[in-house]
Amino acid sequence: MSDIVIKLPIESDREADLFSNYLNSFMHRRGEVADDLPEAEDAPYLIVHSDPCGDREVKVLTFQNLGAARAFSAGWRRARDASNGGLA
Repeated sequence: MSDIVIKLPIESDREADLFSNYLNSFMHRRGEVADDLPEAEDAPYLIVHSDPCGDREVKVLTFQNLGAARAFSAGWRRARDASNGGLA
């Protein structure tokens, strides 16, 4: 099983709040699915941590399931674009 790692630079406090809200929403929607994946027996569905990087924060997400990683990335992109009025 391979780790799928996504690194997301967070540009502002507003974006940090948006990320937190999106992460909570994503996990709420996918919670039941996560428990049924074969990967759930061997590893956590998602691990999230923050790395300071100069003057910004980088969220590091590690998934065990490629479909979940893709779904998170696509949803985050849409949420971030929508919060910026479609400009990102």
